[in-house]
Amino acid sequence: MNTFNLPQNCQVNKVVPKKTFITQSPQAKKSFSNIEKIRWLYKLSPSTLHIPQEGKIEEIQIFSMVLKTKEQPKEAIRVIKKLVPYPVLFEIHHQESVCYATYLIDEDRCFFSPWDEVLSFDFTATNLEKLYAFIVKKFLNKEVLTPQISLKDAIEKSHRVEVLTKEIEALKKKIDREKQFKKKLELSGVLKPKERELTELMKL
Repeated sequence: MNTFNLPQNCQVNKVVPKKTFITQSPQAKKSFSNIEKIRWLYKLSPSTLHIPQEGKIEEIQIFSMVLKTKEQPKEAIRVIKKLVPYPVLFEIHHQESVCYATYLIDEDRCFFSPWDEVLSFDFTATNLEKLYAFIVKKFLNKEVLTPQISLKDAIEKSHRVEVLTKEIEALKKKIDREKQFKKKLELSGVLKPKERELTELMKL
């Protein structure tokens, strides 16, 4: 199995029993109930990928998960984050569907791609810190990404775009449902600045 087009010496391809995580965090047993199998696919490190460490990223792991139902395993991934001291890229399967997930090593934030969205990962970064940033950026809003943007700024902008988009959609629905003209105007007054902010974010 080499779905990520990585060198052979990066491959681990070992099943990781769920009890490995559950015994370390017994309260998390329910979080793993929807997971059928976990496999450690690849280890990306200076010795396997032949790129320098630089920064605080010593290794990056790639795991696969097979799920019983099409439900994002957020809590299980949080447990794995606490127990695995390296960033992990997850390839998640349910029947014929696939999605991907990862998390921020310094924050309690997990990112999932939509089911069956095609993501391509290029592992030719010049060091592990840049490779980690490249992986995380794959899960962020593509319209805020530029070649020069830092990972921190990309995360903040992507999050703000997500929040604004949800707020704008909710306000538009309220306006459509509202019967009173005066109230429609009030809601429109709240909506317009948010639309302007979203437009400006997309320009940057």
